[in-house]
Amino acid sequence: MRVNTFLLIALVALMCSCSDDVLNEGSRYSAQPVPRVTFSFDSITAPNVWAQYQSLEEMLAACQIPEEKLNSMSTDELIDVCMSHPLHALYFAYNNEMVGAKVVFEHFNGFSELKKRKDAPTKMLEFYDEINFNATTPKVHREDFSKITYMGFIELYLASKELTSLYEGENLEKLELVSNKVLEKKLEDPSIYTVRRSLLINSQVKLTQGTLSKEETDALKSFISVGGNVDNPQEYTRISAIVSK
Repeated sequence: MRVNTFLLIALVALMCSCSDDVLNEGSRYSAQPVPRVTFSFDSITAPNVWAQYQSLEEMLAACQIPEEKLNSMSTDELIDVCMSHPLHALYFAYNNEMVGAKVVFEHFNGFSELKKRKDAPTKMLEFYDEINFNATTPKVHREDFSKITYMGFIELYLASKELTSLYEGENLEKLELVSNKVLEKKLEDPSIYTVRRSLLINSQVKLTQGTLSKEETDALKSFISVGGNVDNPQEYTRISAIVSK
């Protein structure tokens, strides 16, 4: 899978410059205060510490949550920490964003723990539903680029089917509703937020529902296989029409 090495280096440099204030100020862009979590990446991402890591592998390894903290964290706290991973923007360096995002999913014990939590699907849907696009953003997400990467990481996780039960029963119905709600909000500010990753979620939903023709099914499968990154802009219109049926 092709990786833009220059962009990867730039992204790492950008993330090194950001502190972990997001976990203290509220990582959901919410106007409501979010309680401090029991784990912070601050000690890891401090410039003098982060600069010591010589490879992506070392950075990923350094970000693990100690087992004693991992087991005691609430699911809400765990989601906040997972979605604020210091390397969350890594996917931006890959031509297939889903592949890049899965590098973080697969190398962070927070996501492994999240899979074990029975309430993870419900809490993840609440997390996604409660994002307030109009609130003042946390310090680490004050720039448009950071807003894009943060939202993108959340949506790539939802579209990845890492939490398989998200795509079952009432959870699937709620995911479709919330995804469409978020899509409407994003369309209010298209200069910042892309609809591409919303289309990924909705594509997964439609495929799970199994109500499409073979041609439509194949189109969505192809869209998902490339992580939503297509060369022809008209393809987004086509996918949007299918998932809106």
